[in-house]
Amino acid sequence: MELITYPCLLVLSVSLPGILSQNICSQCDCTISDPDGGERAILNVKPRCEEGRVTWLNAYGAVRMELATSTAGDARFCIRVQSENVNTVVSQETVTKVPGNYRLKILDDVEVRLSPLFTTRGQGKEHCISASGPVHLYLETERSHDVGVARVNVHYDIEKTSRGLRYRPMEDCRPCSDAELLKAYCSSDFVAIGTIDDVNHDDEVSHIQVSVTKMVSQIEAVFQKPAAGWTRPHELKGVVHAPVRCGIRHGEGQFLFTGRVRLGRPMLQCAPRYEQWKSVLEMALNNELLECSYG
Repeated sequence: MELITYPCLLVLSVSLPGILSQNICSQCDCTISDPDGGERAILNVKPRCEEGRVTWLNAYGAVRMELATSTAGDARFCIRVQSENVNTVVSQETVTKVPGNYRLKILDDVEVRLSPLFTTRGQGKEHCISASGPVHLYLETERSHDVGVARVNVHYDIEKTSRGLRYRPMEDCRPCSDAELLKAYCSSDFVAIGTIDDVNHDDEVSHIQVSVTKMVSQIEAVFQKPAAGWTRPHELKGVVHAPVRCGIRHGEGQFLFTGRVRLGRPMLQCAPRYEQWKSVLEMALNNELLECSYG
């Protein structure tokens, strides 16, 4: 993950003659497409949620995306861009007021600045920007001679840094406290009991392959039945992720896996050994501390 806070570096114009400008997509998850006929367009996108995905089909022109919090305050704006059959250049856009000169009869104007952030192809990495107001991104594709439809997926996640409502023990590479375990059990996007089959690592993320022995809950199909022919037809399997710096390794025995689907990937939050979880759960049930049903 990269935390991007540097100032604007480049002044570019984004109003090109003959290019269509369309205001579309005000949902959490959107599918957008450049117009037919091969004419380049600037698609203006303003998702109304603090997390979601924008899918850009026939990606040929450009997308101007505004990300904003529901309330004022400092926030961390994170995106992950997946780019198929095309390179995607992502920049941060800022608009600066340029004062005029009334003696020379020059009116006030605005200047659009683009700060190049990164160019991506394939799965892409997580990039974050800290800001106290809306963040405006400008995405433009660079076509090559690839065969296939150009497709770009932009996963976004906005988190207020002042309210501290979300906890990220895995980002801190530390075990969850008992209170965090109970909260994770009741509020995570996925909760399962199972074993670790294998762990693979890339530059930033560890990929943990899990076999589920008991599925508690999941809002997306993180864990699914394997392909036909699997000798254990009732067992679910899936892959969850964690920062590679945490040094997660294969461990024997059963674990409680809890986490959140973030930027299109199921990210692990708390993963205690099952024996530890049973002890915490027994304490919570005896003291009526569990805020959800257990079963």
